[in-house]
Amino acid sequence: MGKSFDIQIVNPIITSFIEDILVAKGSLVASKPCEIAAKPIDEYANRMIIKASDKFDVPVFIAASSLYLSAADMNAHRACGAMAVYVDIEVADKIFKAAGLQVPYDEDDDSMMALCGQFCTKIIDALKTRLAQDDYPKLEASIPVIYRNAISEGVEFSKGQNEKQEMSFYFFKHKALVIDWTLVPLVKK
Repeated sequence: MGKSFDIQIVNPIITSFIEDILVAKGSLVASKPCEIAAKPIDEYANRMIIKASDKFDVPVFIAASSLYLSAADMNAHRACGAMAVYVDIEVADKIFKAAGLQVPYDEDDDSMMALCGQFCTKIIDALKTRLAQDDYPKLEASIPVIYRNAISEGVEFSKGQNEKQEMSFYFFKHKALVIDWTLVPLVKK
């Protein structure tokens, strides 16, 4: 049996990725350091509730995906975790451009929500790659669900979890990006 998994290794992986893609490559300037807090998971009907009202007092785009240990687990709806990305609508175009995404000229809500989904996928792909490099199982992720301000049906997560990590990133002198994630302890191969 492999070594046990410390879920706290995920925060530095995500923080490093955001700093690399948005600050180093995208030339955004962080207004203050990332804030990380453990928060209780709100759930309804065995799904993690996704709402921005406890994070932002402005409209946001949201993308969320569930994480799975295998494609079979995905098909059986046995999630091992979840991630939600919240982006302040007022600065979403700047964040998406800094992340290397193609922002449409008209910036309509549907296009911007789709970009939020792509941004969420980029973050998850970076996490999956880094965990796999460290000999953890290669995770599968659902296609992101995308909305504005809340995801009423929530997302699948591991039922045994009661806590998530909330990572707040500050750009343009205010909270501009929040990433919530939860993941069961993984075992190295």
